[in-house]
Amino acid sequence: MSSASEVPSPAAPVTPVTPVVRPLSLRQNFAWTLPANLAYAACQWGILVVLAKVGSPELVGLFVLAMALTAPVFVCASLKLREIQATDQAGQFRFGDYLGMRLLSTTLALGVVAGIGWGAGYRQSALLAVLLIGLAKAIESISDVIYGLLQQHERMDRVAHSRAAHGLATLAGVGFGVLATGDVVGAAGGLAVARLLVLIGCDLPLACWILGSGQFVRLRPIFAIEPLRRMSLLGLPLAGTTLLTSLEINIPHYFVATSLGVADLGVFGAIAALITAGGIFTRATNQVASPRLATMFHEGDFTGFRRLLGRMLAVYLALGIAGVAMVPLLGHWLLTFLFRAEYAVHTDLLLVVMCAAAVAYQAGALTTALIAIRVIHRQFPLRMFTAATSLVACAVLVPVYGIRGAALALVVAKLPFVIASLVIVFRETRSRITEVGVV
Repeated sequence: MSSASEVPSPAAPVTPVTPVVRPLSLRQNFAWTLPANLAYAACQWGILVVLAKVGSPELVGLFVLAMALTAPVFVCASLKLREIQATDQAGQFRFGDYLGMRLLSTTLALGVVAGIGWGAGYRQSALLAVLLIGLAKAIESISDVIYGLLQQHERMDRVAHSRAAHGLATLAGVGFGVLATGDVVGAAGGLAVARLLVLIGCDLPLACWILGSGQFVRLRPIFAIEPLRRMSLLGLPLAGTTLLTSLEINIPHYFVATSLGVADLGVFGAIAALITAGGIFTRATNQVASPRLATMFHEGDFTGFRRLLGRMLAVYLALGIAGVAMVPLLGHWLLTFLFRAEYAVHTDLLLVVMCAAAVAYQAGALTTALIAIRVIHRQFPLRMFTAATSLVACAVLVPVYGIRGAALALVVAKLPFVIASLVIVFRETRSRITEVGVV
C-alpha cells in the first residue's frame, strides 16, 4: 500500500506563510541545534542532580512519578503537531490552525491529568505536584507549536535560543523551589513558573519575528471546524502512537513504583534519564533532518532519502556502542559525580540503560523517517505491540531482577519496532524508486 493512501485527502491547500527571513542550511541548523540540545539536556540532568543532592531518593521518586503520570497524557495530546507542521510543505494548515488545535488538546489533557491524579489516590502534596507538572507541560506545549513554525522555515537557530532559555530557567526554577520549600511541590511549582516566563519573554516574540511585522493576526488561534477535523484525522493516529510510545517508556516506572517503592523509583528514574545523553545528538539530528527528509521524499529523491537515513542510523549505532563501552570505565565515577555514592552501586543498571539507549536512538531516527513519508497509520499497531511487550517484560523481569529488570524491559520493548520500521521504510522507498524508473 502506498503511504499516500494513509492520510486524509486535504481540501484546497492553504497558502503557506511566506517567511520574512531566509532559511539556514542543514549544516547551519545542526550547528545551532546540537549545542542547544546539549545545554537543555544538561539542565534536565541538573534538575535530577539538584533533587538528588538536596533531597532523599523518595523526593526524587515523587518528582519522577509525577513526570511519568503526566507524560503519556501530554504526548498524546500533542498529536505530533510539531512534526506535521515542520513537514507541511504543501501548506495544508495555517499557524493559527495548529495553535487552535494545540490549545484545545492541552486543555483536555489538563483535565485528564487531574482525573488520573485523583483517581490514583494521590492527595495533598502528591496531587498538587502532579497538577503543577501538568501545568508546566501545558505551557511547554504552546512553545512547541512555535518551534514547529520555526522548524518549518528551517530556522533552528531561534529554536536553539529558546531551548537554552527553557533549560536554564527550569533548572533555576526547580532548584529555587526545592531549596525554598524542601519538598516536591516547590520543585514542581518552580518548573511551571519558569516555563511560563520563557513562553512570554522568548517564544511569543520569536513567533512574531518569523512571521514579520504586521502579521500579528496570524498568531491568533483559529478554531475553524474543517481544518480542525482534517488535522485531527491526520494527528489522531500519531496521538495513539505517541501515547503508546510514552507508555512503553513509563510502564517500567509504574512497575518500580508499585512493586519496589518510591525510593527505588528515584534511583531508577535518575539513572534511566541518562538515556538522554546520546539523545542530545540524535534528537538534534532528527529535528534538523526531518524537513529535509520530507522534501526529498516529496520531490522524488528516494535515493537521497535512503542515503541520509542510512547515515543517521550508522552514526547512531556507533554512538550507542560507545555508550555501552563507557560504563565499565567511567560508570561508577559518573554516577557518584552526578548524584551521590548511594547511586554509584548501580553501575549494572547503568549498563542496561545504555543498551536501551542504543536501541532507542535507532527507533527515533526511524520514527522521523516514517512521519516524513507520511506512513502514519501503520505505526499504531507497531507501538501497540511494543507497549504490550514492555508490559509483559516488566511483569516477568521486575519481580525477579528488580530495577535492572525494568531497564531490561526498555531494551526488549524497542527491538520489534526497529526491525518492523526498517522493513516498512525500505519497502516504501523501493516501490517509489521502481515507479519512477530509477532502477
